Amino acid sequence: MEPQPDREANDPTRSSYDRAYWLRRCEGFVVETPTKRIGRVTGTRYGETTNEPEVLEVRAGLFGRTRLLISVDDITEIDLEQRRLAIADPPGPLSE
Repeated sequence: MEPQPDREANDPTRSSYDRAYWLRRCEGFVVETPTKRIGRVTGTRYGETTNEPEVLEVRAGLFGRTRLLISVDDITEIDLEQRRLAIADPPGPLSE
């Protein structure tokens, strides 16, 4: 019988690494709301005065042609095992 992975090790709240650590390493994670998939993280943007992530860039839409910016404050859950980020509300389109 194979050993089961330690679920606590995959829980960012119980890991020795903090939330910001996992947000810096979430490229490729899927972003979802409780009812639908939004897209996939393609980049992380940092604040001007900190080394902490502030915004995630997400490619959305059928062919990933829509770019969205999602504040890391909107992330409600980080699931390392499923490589998934959850948000409560759908984000708005990126405006540059």
